[in-house]
Amino acid sequence: MPELPEVETVRKSLEKLYLNKKITNVEILLPRMILSDIEEFKQKVTNQTFISFNRIGKYLFLNLSNGYSIISHLRMEGKYVRRNENEVITTHTRIVFYLNDNTKMCYDDSRSFGIMKLTKTCNILKEKEIAKLGPEPFSIEDGKYLYDIYQKKNIEIKEALLDQEIMTGLGNIYADEVLFDTYINPFKKCNKLTQEECSSILESSKKILNHAIDLGGSTVSSYHPEKGVDGRFQNELNVYGKKNLSCPRCSTILRKGRIGGRGTTYCPKCQKVAITIGVTGKIASGKSEVLKYFKSLGYPVFSSDEEVIRLYKLKETKIALINLFGEGVLNDDGTISKPFIKNIISEDENKKIELENIIHPMVKKSIIKFINEHREDKIVICEVPLMFEKKFDLLFDYILGTTCSSINQIEHLKNRGSKTISQDLVIALSNTFDKNISKCDFLINTDGTILNSHNQIDKILKGIAS
Repeated sequence: MPELPEVETVRKSLEKLYLNKKITNVEILLPRMILSDIEEFKQKVTNQTFISFNRIGKYLFLNLSNGYSIISHLRMEGKYVRRNENEVITTHTRIVFYLNDNTKMCYDDSRSFGIMKLTKTCNILKEKEIAKLGPEPFSIEDGKYLYDIYQKKNIEIKEALLDQEIMTGLGNIYADEVLFDTYINPFKKCNKLTQEECSSILESSKKILNHAIDLGGSTVSSYHPEKGVDGRFQNELNVYGKKNLSCPRCSTILRKGRIGGRGTTYCPKCQKVAITIGVTGKIASGKSEVLKYFKSLGYPVFSSDEEVIRLYKLKETKIALINLFGEGVLNDDGTISKPFIKNIISEDENKKIELENIIHPMVKKSIIKFINEHREDKIVICEVPLMFEKKFDLLFDYILGTTCSSINQIEHLKNRGSKTISQDLVIALSNTFDKNISKCDFLINTDGTILNSHNQIDKILKGIAS
């Protein structure tokens, strides 16, 4: 979607091409794009002259000589295209303005999300689409305005920057760029920001938006109204769209997460975003001991095994498992019988897969929630036994694998009190850890002493921190 700099570039082009041009006729090919009365729209627009073109946020105002204005929002793919009077329109042309210089201003929109609305020019600021917009960064005097609002909001700063009712003008591209420019963690809660940080955000917003306007925006080539207007700011982007490339400041690999449903690219080092480590390995290979040591060091840890125990207590989970395994899955006290499940899935691979298809999405959702809650920590650790089978590895910056000999694996099962070692090992055969071991960034062998395992972890942490 075009953002403020792109819309400002379009406004300048419209002004250059159509200022003082008279509209001789209007052809509306997709009526639903006009939010006001169609006949009134045609009547008030025909035989009028474009006297100015203004903008607030991402909204364009095409002002007419009779005191009316057309409010226009391009949405995803909308664009104004200048064509000669006899030039053929495309299948994406939705509205055509015929002009007195034998040209036509065509509004093309392949996805048909754009809108137009006729209103009196004096009432523009009262229209509901405009009235709810916050001020643009350029009209905000200092960071106290943002600070006072943010102190009342317990949401991530990236999400707040996209809220056009607080401050209008920043979309996904420029929000990422501003937060990188200010070294601010995009996952940081608004109410934890200092007034100094808010001032930094405001000044950076002004600087970056102005620079983008000077360079014609970032992606304006897809919808500009005249040839030769290109989005040169896309060559200036530091993080947006650059996942897995090196940070231009510190060379750390840029990461991408999701905040408020929007992709967010950042530098984990410069912006102090928690590094995520996924711990995996075959059954009884020492994962729990590794997790325990990370926890003793003060890092937030997540255990998939413990999460499954929690999920088994939920009503919706019990219903799903009864539908899968029958009433026998419940103990007399109404709890889930893990031995019953183990007996079935050790003999029926299809039932095992169906069980995983129920539980894994729930665990994945919990992991994402846990990670996002701890993005302001230094390192977050999550233990996931079946890391690669359901592509959990995509959630983490690093994958740490635990290995041990088969003899020690059996010994670990005995030590944890397993009475079904043979079943455990049969179930473990579906674990694809050995096939995917090359995807691990780090490996810890737990055959030695606990102290030796701890020393291996310390070495890994030291390497990550550097």
